Amino acid sequence: MEVSPELFAEISNRLKDYTGFIEKGAFLKEFGVIDCQAIFVRKKLKILSSGKINLYINTPVTTGYASYVTIGNSERVINLLNVHGKVLPGCKTDTPARIKQSNTIIEFMKGKRGLKIIGGDFNLNPDTKSVGMFEEAGYRDLIKDFEIKNTRNEISWKQFQSKPGFVKQYFADYVFVSKDVKVTKFEVPYMEISDHLPQILEFEG
Repeated sequence: MEVSPELFAEISNRLKDYTGFIEKGAFLKEFGVIDCQAIFVRKKLKILSSGKINLYINTPVTTGYASYVTIGNSERVINLLNVHGKVLPGCKTDTPARIKQSNTIIEFMKGKRGLKIIGGDFNLNPDTKSVGMFEEAGYRDLIKDFEIKNTRNEISWKQFQSKPGFVKQYFADYVFVSKDVKVTKFEVPYMEISDHLPQILEFEG
């Protein structure tokens, strides 16, 4: 999830049974905040590793990266990767930078043992090569498999509708899982608490 340092502190204070991991990006001039990503993990779970992967050069107008946490033990490992993909261009089509971004994520996860779950705001349309690369690499695209029709909402559309060339966009967010992840439920409920809809995944642990 995308957070400010202040929001991360507030959430951490409320989630007493969770350990929070935060990675920081660039200062966003338009919003006046530092771009951060957070992952929260139940304290009873063993953390094997955590960190950040730079996907492209961050600037005050286009910032993003991938943060990860690996949990488990000698018998079972789960790799979680949280992505905030390249924002520009806003049309969410393929670019060399976005192709490279997908390749960087796939190559990073290739060397990981255990279950692999990659999710977040990729800033991509479903029909792009940048999205298709994950299926080619052996991942399930849960947005596609569960026939999800939308990952955005009115908050998103209203903030951009006054800009020249505005087109209502229905997708930006995805969850990709390795074939050994036994998915029991996946949904994207419509909520207006963010400009992105939550993606909720349940799988056999």
